[in-house]
Amino acid sequence: MTRMRPVTAMVRPAMRACSVATALALGASAGGWACAADGDQAPVGGARCTKLAAMTLIDFEIVSAGLVSDVDGPPHCRVQGLIDEEINFELLLPDEWNGRFMMGGGGGYVGSVQNAALAYGAGPGALERGYATVGTDTGHQGEGVQAAWALHNETRQINFGHRAVHLTAEAARSIIRYYYEREEAYAYFVGCSRGGGQGMMASQRYPEDFDGIVAGAPAYHWTAFTAGFVQNQQAIFPDPSDLSTPVITRENRALLDASIRQACDRQDGVEDGVLNDPRRCAFAPDSLPRCVDDSPGPDCVTADQLAAIQAIYAGPTSNGESIFHGFPFGGENDPGGWDQWISGANTTAERGAPNLHYGFGTELYKYFVFDDPDWDYTTYDFSTWSDDIADASKILDATDPDLGPFRDAGGKLLLWTGWSDPALTALGTIDYYDKVRTLDPVATDYARLFMLPGVLHCGGGPGPDEVDWLTAIAAWVEQDVAPVRLVATKTSGLTRPVCAYPQVAAYDGSGATDDEANFRCQVP
Repeated sequence: MTRMRPVTAMVRPAMRACSVATALALGASAGGWACAADGDQAPVGGARCTKLAAMTLIDFEIVSAGLVSDVDGPPHCRVQGLIDEEINFELLLPDEWNGRFMMGGGGGYVGSVQNAALAYGAGPGALERGYATVGTDTGHQGEGVQAAWALHNETRQINFGHRAVHLTAEAARSIIRYYYEREEAYAYFVGCSRGGGQGMMASQRYPEDFDGIVAGAPAYHWTAFTAGFVQNQQAIFPDPSDLSTPVITRENRALLDASIRQACDRQDGVEDGVLNDPRRCAFAPDSLPRCVDDSPGPDCVTADQLAAIQAIYAGPTSNGESIFHGFPFGGENDPGGWDQWISGANTTAERGAPNLHYGFGTELYKYFVFDDPDWDYTTYDFSTWSDDIADASKILDATDPDLGPFRDAGGKLLLWTGWSDPALTALGTIDYYDKVRTLDPVATDYARLFMLPGVLHCGGGPGPDEVDWLTAIAAWVEQDVAPVRLVATKTSGLTRPVCAYPQVAAYDGSGATDDEANFRCQVP
């Protein structure tokens, strides 16, 4: 179902006369029309691109516009723009346009113009497929793991939280309709991590912005999952003056990984180092060998090490009540897993953070929650957590399971998460999706979830992590072909089906286990 949207009131009334037919094709509104500078149906590219910078605009400006044709990829017009003085964006307009618009999300705290749609999953990126595509820095400049820009600045916080994506999408459409002299047929958003959360936020706050949204490993409940980050670091780095020696060691992670595989790897019928559904694994961390006299060793865990491991799986609490989900088994010893995100000591040392949980967690509580650059994570007991995060939650969290307005506008939401994601627990994504389905019995008509076994954060890990999400969402939106069984690939040649949750891929019992053709989707 295609939704007609009025052109935003960002383009002033035409600087020259234009035909009524052209104006109607562009979607004339009270805010004005946009007509070709050199006659109706002027060809795109070349001079038409460079003249974009001369557009008379309201609410945003075009900083530069130029034709790009000397790089790998299709010739296109590259437009750099600015909204409200701080929201930067880059819009790419292919000479051979497919009539569609796709916005790409950013990662972490963003801080630079990012566009995940340029390379998202398997297959060509959005530009190569002919989409007009845009990305934004969400209204500030900075390192992706740092949030000092948010200190005492509500405007930047709101722009990051939700406003910048919405305004960028509106500005991009206005330029697209001016440039091509027609309205886009469909609008899409794709992103992972922070980008996945941006997509979820759009479906809840701005349900008419996009016809189809792909939200991977979504960072949607910032105040809750960062509570888990902080509590994990309290157990792993209890001394803030020593960030070089984590309580959980490299040997602990290797022991933990080997123990989990031995207990559960064969449950799905294939011994491949991947758990099809980690929730079915009955391994208990307290079964790990305990160190004699609590003296650290390579093949055992101390009381503090066990307590830190259990905290990661249990999830954060406040006054004895759960705040958010813990992590399922998986990723403990995979490169880019726990070492980079949870228990490593040197991953981002140059930024003053031993690992990414530490970085993202302490930065959010310093600059969004407490407005205090000197806030000490080790002294916070979370007893006042719900009151402390109330204001930040209104800006950052996209937790509303009522997608009725998005559904009624004809939107489709495709969620996906790696089961071994060490950044954002897969159990959180599942919980949100379950709430959507509980609230609306027909939710699978417009929202579906895919879980990728053995996959880390947005990719990586032993499981196949490349899926052609762009084709899947376009087929659902434009042809009403709902995704049921998609194929995930890996550079090694491994292929597996990924199935619409709650189904899982089950081995048929014969044939190569690296070939998706020998697996079927079924309810466990």
